[in-house]
Amino acid sequence: MKKTNLLILLLSSAFSFGQVGINNPSPKATLDITAKTSDGTAAEGLILPKITGNALFAAIASNVYGAAQNGTVIFVTVPADQTNQVGQTVRVDAIGYYYFDSTTNEWWKMGGGNNFYNSDGTLTSTRHVSLDGNNLGFMGGRIGMGTNSPDPSALLDLTSLTLGFLPPRMTEVEMNAIQNPAKGLIIYCTDCFAANLGCVMVNDSSDPLVPNWGSLCSSNVPSGHVLDIECVNASTSGAVHSGVAVSGVTVTVPYIGGNGGTYPSAAFTSTGVTGLTASLMGGALASGNGSFMLAITGTPSAAGTATFNITVAGKTCAFTVDVDSFTADVSSLDCGTAVFAPATLHQGEAYTGTLTVPYTGGNGDSYPQLSFTQNGLTFTLPAGTLATGNGNLVYNVTGTPAAAIAMTIPITFGSQSCNVSKTVMNDQDGTVVMCGSTKAWSLYNIGADTSANPYIPVKELHGNYYQWGTNVVAADADTPAGNIIGWNASLNQPDSSWNSGTEASPVKTANDPCPTGFRIPTRAEYNTLMNNNSLGQIGSYGSNATNYGFARTYTCGGKMIIFPAAGMRHVSGGSLYMRGAIGFYWTSTENISNAYSMVFDTPPNVALTGYSRAYAQSVRCVAE
Repeated sequence: MKKTNLLILLLSSAFSFGQVGINNPSPKATLDITAKTSDGTAAEGLILPKITGNALFAAIASNVYGAAQNGTVIFVTVPADQTNQVGQTVRVDAIGYYYFDSTTNEWWKMGGGNNFYNSDGTLTSTRHVSLDGNNLGFMGGRIGMGTNSPDPSALLDLTSLTLGFLPPRMTEVEMNAIQNPAKGLIIYCTDCFAANLGCVMVNDSSDPLVPNWGSLCSSNVPSGHVLDIECVNASTSGAVHSGVAVSGVTVTVPYIGGNGGTYPSAAFTSTGVTGLTASLMGGALASGNGSFMLAITGTPSAAGTATFNITVAGKTCAFTVDVDSFTADVSSLDCGTAVFAPATLHQGEAYTGTLTVPYTGGNGDSYPQLSFTQNGLTFTLPAGTLATGNGNLVYNVTGTPAAAIAMTIPITFGSQSCNVSKTVMNDQDGTVVMCGSTKAWSLYNIGADTSANPYIPVKELHGNYYQWGTNVVAADADTPAGNIIGWNASLNQPDSSWNSGTEASPVKTANDPCPTGFRIPTRAEYNTLMNNNSLGQIGSYGSNATNYGFARTYTCGGKMIIFPAAGMRHVSGGSLYMRGAIGFYWTSTENISNAYSMVFDTPPNVALTGYSRAYAQSVRCVAE
């Protein structure tokens, strides 16, 4: 009797108020169902009609589903047979929820997750996707446009009989403004030649800081041609000695009757005395007479004559370079008292100075220019003559140190050699401005030892761990790996604890542990760092409480920042989790009840992911 009365009451309520609530006295919709239990002791939910895909197919013949059933929802327990996947059931190919769309006269999956990544299909209209500053990468396989079978040798296969490939078009000013162009980068320059003639251009420089844009257009720039190359009148600048790496030696070869066209770079190896290469940079001929300049590099195999057969601009000839014996020598080199002037070198900061290395027992003979490079620096000993007795070798040092490391600089002269030790310091203020942003990033985690080299992952760089939204140190690199006494696993700081502004205009709060002038980065700022700088890693990957040597690196244009894989302190008890394998770095951005972290393990795995605010993670600061 009670069940009958309840049914009558429900029906009466529905007719009186137009809404029905189950386990809910105040329904907010036509039907509002509230779970009776919330502790998992009883099954809760709504069970819709269950039917097989073949039963839906059988219903087609009787016109069971039509306009009156538009929006009907059912649960398919078994997909329709392959032969029955036609008509209304053409899409009923998996277990799950389906709804009937009378407009298309088909059953459609609900939340099936189908897209062009996991199923074939056809676009029904134009689609636009905004990347919103994010990168989209495809790993493995090949891509075809106009073909579903891209050539096995091609990463990208564009196939068409009526359409072409259109590279980015820009002015010469815009082309030269590209930051750190990669070798092989291609664009179309609209005004690089006379009368605003355009041309496809390619950067042929290996140094992104010094691009070398070359033309690929034969119609606008003619191919180079000369009447003759006069190798007989070639002249050599500098001296070449057997067994010594050549430095600063060039050969100038005249030509006559140039047509003003272009010629490509080329390299020619020596015969007779081997081990040498004559390199010609590509360029443009004069309209008339001119000369080619070839740089000689390598280490000659012996004293004698090196012969180079060259072919440039349609003509061929041969020139020779004398190779003398190297007779200059000293009794000893004193690298221990070698001196740099200026004395200090900083990573990422241009340096011009000298390195003076004392010697004893010089024999008074002359020597050629000697040169070598290390860590972004070029060491050049100008050609000269040894003292008879004691003296100094004075190297000119130029360039920008690429890394803050302890350099071991090899000095070899005649029969003697030694090593000069020199440490390149980190950035003077401990910050770096990476590509894509004007904000300076700290090179150190909060709590790290700022006297340590910020580019070599060691224990001193790991720093402190903080629970989100607080400025209280939860642990540091020396805290034992086990649970922490008094750990607050339920800590849940409110939104805006680390940013009282917006994502676009963040404002530092009193809870922010960063020093004066710095704050915790937003999710957007980490995204900018990740999308505009090259990803790498340092050290050996492996989860271990004593592995302090693995780190993620970001580099761009000679600049670098590293993030040690310090792991984190787990929400359950505060124990150490995944040191040496994963890095977790808090952002100031909330993620519903969680907060976002920059998380990485081995490249290319990196993400901005939400974590409970009770975890304790590393913190890196960015300038306000």
